[in-house]
Amino acid sequence: MTHSLHRRGTYEELKDEYLLLVTIANGVNNSPDAKDKLRRVLDEMWDVGPVNTGSNETGTILSGVSVDEIKQGFTKVPRIRCCFDSKEKIREMLRRLIAMDLGVSVTISGSRSDVEELCREFGIKPHSVNLSLQVWGRTEKLPEEDIMKFITMCGHGLISRTLVEDTINKVKAGKMTPEQGAVRIGTPCVCGFFNPTRAVALLQKYVPAAGQN
Repeated sequence: MTHSLHRRGTYEELKDEYLLLVTIANGVNNSPDAKDKLRRVLDEMWDVGPVNTGSNETGTILSGVSVDEIKQGFTKVPRIRCCFDSKEKIREMLRRLIAMDLGVSVTISGSRSDVEELCREFGIKPHSVNLSLQVWGRTEKLPEEDIMKFITMCGHGLISRTLVEDTINKVKAGKMTPEQGAVRIGTPCVCGFFNPTRAVALLQKYVPAAGQN
């Protein structure tokens, strides 16, 4: 998924981050039962335990949207996006998708070596692979790397630099917990790819030491 390729961070920071897109193709398989198929996928996905999921039409669970609201918001050509925070979860979700055999498009983003390992494990030959070649141009205008790690968790560019900086300042001042900060930063990302588990870990380093406030 091109909008999920440019997430910044070390391998250690990214190794437990897997993004899943399940989508119907307009004019190919958007049959009358397409919405029901993806509702079944969403039920299985929710059972496995994503840390975030949602849709452009409804928003995400971070913004208080329920799974039922996401289901009801499906368009004629529905799609599901979500984030898992462990290899075990994405492995289980793949197992279930293969067993369901719904004839829909499935795309995974994650560490290339780990995703390829999962494909080999399930005997999957990928249709295609997209790789990030980094950011080109006047990169000196980009925010500092610690800010980019948050911003690039939303591939649609809906998380602002100022929101991240303000949230970090609030965490530093003891006015907000990392958990609250992760939800605040992630709420504008309406597709469900923002990873609150990782955001909490990134914000932990800004928590003031005991006695500083």
